[in-house]
Amino acid sequence: MQSVRLTSVSLKTKVFDFQGNLEKIKRVLELEKKSDLILFPELCISGYGCEDAFYFPRIWKKSWNSLIQLLPHTENKIIVVGLPIFQNPYLFNCAAVLCNGVVAGIVPKSNLASTGVHYENRWFTRGEESQENFIAPDGSTIPFGSLIFETDHFSFGVEICEDSWVLQKPSIPLAEAGTDLILSPGASHFAFGKQRIRRQIFQESSRRESNVYLFSNLCGNESGRLIFEGGSMIVQNGKLLSESERLFFGDFSLCSNEIDFEASQADRAKNFRPSGNRFSKTKSTEENKIYLGIEFPKRAPKVNKSLLEISVSKEEESYLDFTKAVALGLFDYLMYSNTKGYTLSLSGGADSSACALLVTAMKKIAKLELGENFFKSKGIPEESILCTLYQSTSNNSDRTKFLAKSLAKEIQSIHGDLTIDSEIQSISEKISKLTGISLRWDEHNLTLQNIQARVRSPIIWMLANLNGHLLLSTGNRSEASVGYTTMDGDSSGSIAPLTGVSKEFILKWLRFVSEGKDPILPAYPSIKEIVNSPPSAELKPPEDKQEDEKDLMPYPLLQKIEELFIVRGAGYSEIIQLLSEDSEIQNLPPKFLEESVKKYISLFHKNQWKRERLPPSFHLDDYGLDPKSSFRFPILSENIEL
Repeated sequence: MQSVRLTSVSLKTKVFDFQGNLEKIKRVLELEKKSDLILFPELCISGYGCEDAFYFPRIWKKSWNSLIQLLPHTENKIIVVGLPIFQNPYLFNCAAVLCNGVVAGIVPKSNLASTGVHYENRWFTRGEESQENFIAPDGSTIPFGSLIFETDHFSFGVEICEDSWVLQKPSIPLAEAGTDLILSPGASHFAFGKQRIRRQIFQESSRRESNVYLFSNLCGNESGRLIFEGGSMIVQNGKLLSESERLFFGDFSLCSNEIDFEASQADRAKNFRPSGNRFSKTKSTEENKIYLGIEFPKRAPKVNKSLLEISVSKEEESYLDFTKAVALGLFDYLMYSNTKGYTLSLSGGADSSACALLVTAMKKIAKLELGENFFKSKGIPEESILCTLYQSTSNNSDRTKFLAKSLAKEIQSIHGDLTIDSEIQSISEKISKLTGISLRWDEHNLTLQNIQARVRSPIIWMLANLNGHLLLSTGNRSEASVGYTTMDGDSSGSIAPLTGVSKEFILKWLRFVSEGKDPILPAYPSIKEIVNSPPSAELKPPEDKQEDEKDLMPYPLLQKIEELFIVRGAGYSEIIQLLSEDSEIQNLPPKFLEESVKKYISLFHKNQWKRERLPPSFHLDDYGLDPKSSFRFPILSENIEL
């Protein structure tokens, strides 16, 4: 009996940073000298998010040059890394298997991710179009395609990320051909509850195929919108043995285990069920096999125990992950943009307060994971990472001004406040003189609301520029859905960290924090007050008692309608039918549901142009409205539902 040490790597990459990515890979190899096989994530050499730059020949060439520099580190071990490879006339997303100083074989991705936020079909071609061999730049011939790699103690195959999620997985014919180990290098983005799904996929696949799965993943916000979460894992015979850290701020996180492959072979002999789909290609199975001459150090096998199941509820997990995921996204945005911090219009309301808390969480986690003096080492003054400003008009309340100031003090942001009534008055008077129109609230309500938000924008932008900061936009998905935002006003910003989640979620998360349940953020007293205040834009005169939910509809109802419209694709009549049985809906006044659905659909159609212009946001939930990465919709459209 012989055990083999396997290591799966969660790696933080940066797009186009070939040298930086290579150095991180080398550091892992230096740490894991005792491992027999080390798996790195998908496209880890170039970065996953190169987008149309994948078409540039220099990207393929630099990727290959980085690969060659890894070969001296592969003596008597197997290393698998991801990179784009051009095999004329097609470009492939590949995993390269390195061993004993050579590229032993290259496996192209068979199934390209084209759902949700992924557009791999735009750049890459499916592996089935590949030729049998790849001619390397030095003229050498390298096996290319669906390959099986054999050692004296185990055999393995590769399926890349999406390959592990599809109905007809490459692992099925690989398992029937006798492979003991499936490598799944991934670039699998964060979304609430997605790690649970990954565990289910790999545990069930491993159980069904009686083998070992090694999954590796990227981590961090490498290119702006997607946040990868790490969480690499090792699974044997359906049991989760190891899992690396998720949503970490450092360069990498590892999980390793010593595996006795005879345990899988014994399970396979007893339980394996053929699918009827044999490993039958134009080449024979023997021609697909590549032998790797590895001398394994003697290791006594041991009994591996399963990791304990997660005890936290899905809802609580989503709140905990929201804090860490957005904090990580903001951290990488800050590091990669080479700026000094964030500037924020702090209104004393829920959304801007949530943004302030998330920057605070970013600071706390960075210091905890990377060292107390991390920001100082990067030349970033910690005390000025967050700058907040309250810009009041006669329509703002003393309460929100007090809450903004209180929260700023609690989180120790640099805070100021100023009055902008004179600027609003000056612009209004000039427009009135130009047009001959006397602006009045009963006739020009929307115009008078919007000018307040638009006057705030150049002021907060100027402050951000002076600070050398990124400007945070505070909009959420619910507001984006119905266009409840002022373009070039409160929508202004460099990054919109909340647009991936609903207002309902933000309010629940703030309550979670206010109750002291978040392990990173304390229960600040001001947050307890903010969550008990009805959300309001405070743009109308105080006597109007403006509230968001009066302008729109209750946020929980808006979320129900939005999800049915976007995710299910339901129209007016179907949404009415589906929601009419909801116990919460039945308590609404007569015709309120019908009016709300009609309002929502109408506003959604009218406001795609606004969603097209919102700042970049993070993908966090099962779905999003970012037209760049999540949901494409025509700017001009006929509303046929009403």
